[in-house]
Amino acid sequence: MRRIVFVCTGNTCRSPMAKAILTELLANSTSNQNQYEVLSAGLSTLDGLPASPEAIETMAAVGLDISSHMSQQLKPELMLSADYVLTMTKAQCNYLQKMYPERAANIFTISEFAGKGDQDIVDPFGQGLVSYKECMQQLKELLPGVVNKLQEDMAFKKKVAIGSDHAGFELKREIINSLVTDNYEVLDCGTFSNETVDYPDIAEKVAEAVLDQGVMGIIICGTGIGISIAANKIPGIRAALCYNPDTASLARRHNDANIVAIGARMFECDQAWEIVKTFLVTGFEAGRHQRRIDKIKQIEKKWLEGAI
Repeated sequence: MRRIVFVCTGNTCRSPMAKAILTELLANSTSNQNQYEVLSAGLSTLDGLPASPEAIETMAAVGLDISSHMSQQLKPELMLSADYVLTMTKAQCNYLQKMYPERAANIFTISEFAGKGDQDIVDPFGQGLVSYKECMQQLKELLPGVVNKLQEDMAFKKKVAIGSDHAGFELKREIINSLVTDNYEVLDCGTFSNETVDYPDIAEKVAEAVLDQGVMGIIICGTGIGISIAANKIPGIRAALCYNPDTASLARRHNDANIVAIGARMFECDQAWEIVKTFLVTGFEAGRHQRRIDKIKQIEKKWLEGAI
């Protein structure tokens, strides 16, 4: 299930209105039923505030009830778990991209995501019913474009290679289920049962797929240590043993890791999935980090050529 988070300032008018409209649009689209969770939050608010009376009245006029809405402050855990963060204004978008550079590729203005440029959604707070109706009309015009973009993204299958030894077999199966749900095409490099196998063999198979097909990789053994050591013996592979979403994010942002290693005995399934998901959706920042990646490649080249 994909998580969409609408963000405004106080989470009492624009973002709950957007949530209500998009939720209805998705509910009326048979191809999108049960595929999305739509939430809203505020950059500067208190938890538990109701929607403004004008917002409630404006939405009720078009048959949408937001009277039970309660505001929530946008927290880091919500940012990190969101597949799409959609802001009301370009300034809000820029702010969040700066605050969460590892999630920048997932943060958009509503109009940008809908393919309509960077027009801001009017802030109706304190401006009377006319402004609330103008805000609602903007949202009703833009959000069908958001639905179309979501459908396009769901139709695009991303590819990932995964492999485990016998100790990671059960976790691998759970992660594959989550990957398929998230619309990934999975290259399963084994193992295919609980019978004992040697992790270097699996590491090599996943690494080969990563290099040959230009995909990301996931490797699993009991601790993640042995299989990551084996994978990193292969030139071109940068396998990162990650133990929480933060290390997974940094492995991608700073190290351009192309394989994430997980210890099956170290995590519950949901914890392991959060690590994997963060790794897969985070991009490489390049910049000053590119120089260090280039040096890693130079070290590989030097030893492969027998210069030492």
